[in-house]
Order: sequence, then structure tokens, then C-alpha cells
Amino acid sequence: MKVSVIDLGFNSLKLVSYEVRDDNSTFVAYDQESVPARLGEGLSQTGFLGNEPIRRAIDGLKFFKEINELYGVRHCLPVTTSAVREAANRDQFIDQVFEETGFKFRTLSGREEALYSYSGAVRALEETNILFFDIGGGSLELVCSDEKKVRKIFSLPLGGLRLTQLYGDRDGLFKEKAYSRMESRIHELLPAREELHLKDDTILVGVGGNLRALARWDQNLKDYPLNKIHNYSIKRESIEAMSRELSNLSISRIAEIDVIGRDRAQTLAAGSLVIASLMKKLNLRRVIVSTHGLRDGILSSFLTDPLGYHKGKIGRIPPRKIKSQKDKDYERLPARFLKELEAFDLIENREVNIVLFSLKWLLGEFSSLRPDSLFALMMDEDSPLSHRDQLIGALSVAEMRKARSANWLYSKYKSILKPNTSELLERLAALTRFLEVIARTNSKVKVSFAERGSRISLAVSTQMPDDRFPQKILSDSVTALGNELDRFVEYKVKCAQKSLTGSAEDFQNKSIETLESEKPFDG
Repeated sequence: MKVSVIDLGFNSLKLVSYEVRDDNSTFVAYDQESVPARLGEGLSQTGFLGNEPIRRAIDGLKFFKEINELYGVRHCLPVTTSAVREAANRDQFIDQVFEETGFKFRTLSGREEALYSYSGAVRALEETNILFFDIGGGSLELVCSDEKKVRKIFSLPLGGLRLTQLYGDRDGLFKEKAYSRMESRIHELLPAREELHLKDDTILVGVGGNLRALARWDQNLKDYPLNKIHNYSIKRESIEAMSRELSNLSISRIAEIDVIGRDRAQTLAAGSLVIASLMKKLNLRRVIVSTHGLRDGILSSFLTDPLGYHKGKIGRIPPRKIKSQKDKDYERLPARFLKELEAFDLIENREVNIVLFSLKWLLGEFSSLRPDSLFALMMDEDSPLSHRDQLIGALSVAEMRKARSANWLYSKYKSILKPNTSELLERLAALTRFLEVIARTNSKVKVSFAERGSRISLAVSTQMPDDRFPQKILSDSVTALGNELDRFVEYKVKCAQKSLTGSAEDFQNKSIETLESEKPFDG
């Protein structure tokens, strides 16, 4: 099913088209269009939407209508934000849009905009204590959450285009006094840390075109090897340095920076100051960029409760991902096995998450792709893992598949990896390979640990006949697993016809007894 979301903001008019799975479990954006409608132009001075901005918006919407019709979009969800909700001629504008385009817009309140945007962002992140912000052309939305429960919501008139129109000159430059007044106003309107009840472990997460532009610029300045913005972390010092430089540049000079471009240049100086001021006032050391926000939140809410969405109900924040039964099946057993290893301090929690990420791709619809292609898809996903951990997962799969390019890929991205990563890759590849064998044979595995010593016993049960079960592959994977975990690993397989036994020598080549054939099997 194809669904599109139209977001008519203060500065930009955007259309994002999604492909939704039949079970509504996941969705992927396959196309995005943006029109610089600048609907809020002059609104701060007059209180009304102007004729020219209205015309630009309606022309853009007619273009979007053609796109929806061309690609057979089944549902379209159009929303407006700060510009329309503040305009005295809001109702007349909504009626005119419906007459000329057929789009019936829903105007979001500041609270709704904040919650939908927060909902879209947290779907693709693992952090639980978050101060979230969405900086647009007309407003800044803030959501403070604790264990993913929303505690505070703010909607402030601190959008990049609004501030530029209020304090900048016609060329988009800020005179020293005007810039100082803008900075003071931003500081005055931003809430204090005490108002938000921030915890020491609260993470700042942001969305919006201004933040994405700063992230691309920061990556460019640092020669960052990944072409990836989602989950990218920017230090406050970098945000402040970029903001200072932008304050002295005209729009045309900002537009000359390759990774920024003309569309974003008009609002970036003011927008970067808002972000820098927020981090400084709240004493936050870094900000994590999310490429998901309002539009993802709108779609997620619609898919969760279509009738409730159209009635204006937000309800609870949807989970990061609505898991399908297939997702649950492949996660349940591997997760249990990995958690048992974690409980005995054989692996770390981050390694558990990396292996589960790798398994999802190895057992999914793209598993038969060439290693290089699979690597590219794994890195393209907006995963909740950090960039480094996502890269480690993709590299471990490349190594497991014995890709010819594995060494080259490691070398290419070595600058963002830690010195001991090669050993970690081997360990994760061994874990992933063993669990892939278990999953592909539809087996179950039970693990037990000796009270003393370094022995691990695996009881594997499968419905496959013994002559079809890949015992050599399992044995090799167990051997690799034992070597990487520094443990002697023994196993017994109960097939549909009879039982098989085996063992793998430990790292010290100890002489260990194999499993007794009469030992009762409790898999």
C-alpha cells in the first residue's frame, strides 16, 4: 500500500511517499519532493498569509497531486503547521486549497506538531531519556521524555525563517546589534534546565533541515567516511563554531557551501544559533540527528489507529517498530541465547544488538544478494545502532560471507573504528554464523554452563532427518564460536531420526570428554 504525507510548513512544502507493508508492520519512504513555498513570508509583520506565498503553495500542491495520481497513492495525509495555525485568514486559505487541489488539510496545534514529530523520531532510536527538538521555519518544538514517557512540551516562535525575517536585512545578513538582539530573544524564550527536569543522562535529539545541513557540513569538515546523517552525533563545540561562521556570511555565501545549498541557506544562520543557544543554556554536550520526524509520526499514528488519527487523536506514542510475526520469530531464540552469554559476561549488550541487526539481514529477503550489495543495504538502513556499531555489524557479515572486499571495506572505514575492532569482528561473525545455522535449520538450542571451568554445552533439536542436517557446518561454526569465546563448546543434536554428538576444542586444546550418548536430551 502506498501512502503519502504532505507537510505544509512555514518555509517548505514537502511530500513524502511511503511503501507500507501489507501487515502495516513497517514502512519505507521511496520518494520525497520539496517546494520552497515560504508560506510564512511576511506573516510576522501582517498576521496574514500573503497572496504570493499562497499562490506558491497551491502551485506546489497541484504538482504533488499529479505525483500521487501517477504512482497510485492510496491515502494522502496533508497537515499544516505554524504558518497556517497563526494566520488570521487560516480558514479562507484551507477552503481555497481544497477548492483548487482537493486536499483537505488538518492544521496541527503546537502540541500535536511536537508529539507527532517526537513520535516519528523515537521510532528509529534506542535512547529513552530524551530532550527532543524540531526546528522548522516558523517554530521550535521541544519534547522532554523520561523512559519514553512525555513529561513536558513546548512550542516556541523560534523558527529559522521567522527569525531571519525579524532580525536580518534583505540580503539575509545580520548586523551586530540585530544579531545580539536575536540571540537575547532566543535565550529568553528557551526554557531553563530546571523547567524541563532534565536528568544527567538525558540525550539531546533533533530533527529539521537546519540540523541536517549542519550535520552534513560537520561531516564534510571532518572527512567523515560514511554518507549517513541519521544517528550522527555533533559536539556542541562544532555547532557553536559553525554558528559563529554563518553569522558573518550572506545567504549567497552560505549557498556556496556545497553540502548546504540555496534552499537551506536562507534560514541556517538563525537556525544554527537556536540550536547552539539551546545546547549552551541547558549545558548539553552533543546532539544526535534523526532523519525521522513529523511525517513519519503522522504516518505511524494513522497506521496504528486510522479512525483515531482522522478524529485528531494522538493517543500513545507508537513503538519504534511494530514487529511482524516473522520479526518476532527470528529475534526470540537468538536474543535468548545471546542474553545467556551476556549474563555470563561472555559478550556485551552492544554485541547482542549488533548480532541481532546482522541476523535480520542474513535471514531476510535480501540475504541472497552479493556481500557488497548486502553491505550497502545494511549501511543504508536508519538503524537505532550507532554508526560505529552498524558498521561493525555490516563488516562482520562481509567477513562471515568471506567477501573479497572485506579487507578493503575495513580499511576504508578504519578511521571511525577502534583499534581492537578486528578481534570484535571475528567474535561477532562466529556468533552470527552459529545462529544463522540454527535459524536456517529451524532448530532450537538450549545452552548450559559448567559451574566450574570453561565448558559450554549446547542441546540442539531439529525436525530435519540426520542425513540432511548440516552437521559439518554446525561443527565448524561451534569450533569458531568456542575459539572466539575462549571456551570449550560441546553439542548434541536431536534430529527427527536420531541424535548426533560433537565437540570443538577450546583455545588451550584441552582434552575434554565428548557428550555421552546415553545422556538424556532436554532440548
